[in-house]
Amino acid sequence: MKKILIATFAASALVWAGAAAVRAQDDAAAQTFEADKGVETIDVSKYPKEQQENYKVFSEKCSKCHTLARPINSLYALPDEWTAYVDKMRHKKRSGIDEDSQKTITSFLIYDSSVRKKDLIEKKLKEKAAGDKKDAPKADEKTAPEAKAK
Repeated sequence: MKKILIATFAASALVWAGAAAVRAQDDAAAQTFEADKGVETIDVSKYPKEQQENYKVFSEKCSKCHTLARPINSLYALPDEWTAYVDKMRHKKRSGIDEDSQKTITSFLIYDSSVRKKDLIEKKLKEKAAGDKKDAPKADEKTAPEAKAK
């Protein structure tokens, strides 16, 4: 009898923990972000046919968990930003984003950014280049260990 009670308690704890995790994910999806307040659709009629098809996958998969306005109006624009973001979304429970969908969605978002977010891409690339220059050693600095010892 004692073993049955312990097993029942353990099973109940697992169910409760799972339900709490689902509620936490639902709460995060229910949050409103600034990007959620923007446009919720993109006119892709002038995009290449492949990207029009990719938009359909993006719309279907990404609207399961949050508004489409969130990625459409986000400040993500660079390919590495989209790659990391969609990978993060893929690993969320109930996202329904498999590896193929991840590639399709990422392809669409990178292409869309190249069309609609040209200024943001340019700004981010300039900031990145300025950061790289700041982190690089100056021309008159010697970086070899033996040079520093002198």
